[in-house]
Amino acid sequence: MKRLVLWTLVALLGASASPTSPLLVISRYQLVYVDGDARRVASAGPGATGYRLLSAMADGSVLVAYDDAGFVNVESVSPSLASRTIKTFPRAAAAFIAPSSDGFLVYDASTQLLRRYDAQGSLSGTPAAPFGARTALGVGDTVVVLGPGRLDAYDTRGRLQHTVPLDGAALAALPGGRFAVSDPRDSEIRVYTTGFQQTATLRVSGRPMRALASGPDGSIGILTGTPACGLVSDAEVDVFDDPAAARGPARLRANLPNPVNLTITSDAVYVANAGCRGEDGSIAVFGRDGTPRGTIVNVGSPSGVLPLAR
Repeated sequence: MKRLVLWTLVALLGASASPTSPLLVISRYQLVYVDGDARRVASAGPGATGYRLLSAMADGSVLVAYDDAGFVNVESVSPSLASRTIKTFPRAAAAFIAPSSDGFLVYDASTQLLRRYDAQGSLSGTPAAPFGARTALGVGDTVVVLGPGRLDAYDTRGRLQHTVPLDGAALAALPGGRFAVSDPRDSEIRVYTTGFQQTATLRVSGRPMRALASGPDGSIGILTGTPACGLVSDAEVDVFDDPAAARGPARLRANLPNPVNLTITSDAVYVANAGCRGEDGSIAVFGRDGTPRGTIVNVGSPSGVLPLAR
């Protein structure tokens, strides 16, 4: 199978915001390593598409998935964009690939089996058999699954341990064996332990939920609204430093022409803006208090961003 090929573009017009650490930016057709004004671009070739971030590993590497010629590849990418193929699946056998604390998850819709793999690509535990799974998340020894109208938890032997009725949309891992799930119908974000003890509930505006993210300190961010690509947009990002606290969120509204995803670090919030009408997109950078810090450009049409260790 193909591997990521790296080439370098340096000082492209400059960036109006400099991140405190290098960034790995993904788009549909490529990965971009951003460090100040420098850009290093990687691709697995013209047939590769649909790049997506899976999990950040303890050694600083990132697991990335992409589609190529009827297959789905999972690769480990180092901060220098050196890549190593972890696993390759036929596209028909991978309805979705999802992140896990120790690797990644793969759901085969034809067999209704959800398998967990470690960062080396070895099968971990016994597959679970959730019917109609839409997305999932590995949190410690538990696999959390969103299916039609329900939220389930499975142990390492593939046994169903907990279930609650919930028509959820997105999942995000939190420290301390917890996770957040978005509930668009009730305009809520709920925080659970892996034992399904609910520890917090966040009310958000009744506008469409677009993306959910979590920070390393347990903070939660939610992108809501409708991007307008040059017209008046009501898109915004709310960041809750402490989901269990009563205080309201930091609200981000500047430099969000077409936001599609976000990432929270200990000191910043990065919001990926996809390109509009064939133009390149950008990454808006904010302080954790919501203060705009500028915009990173020359990153193609980003769909996700992840800070890397220097």
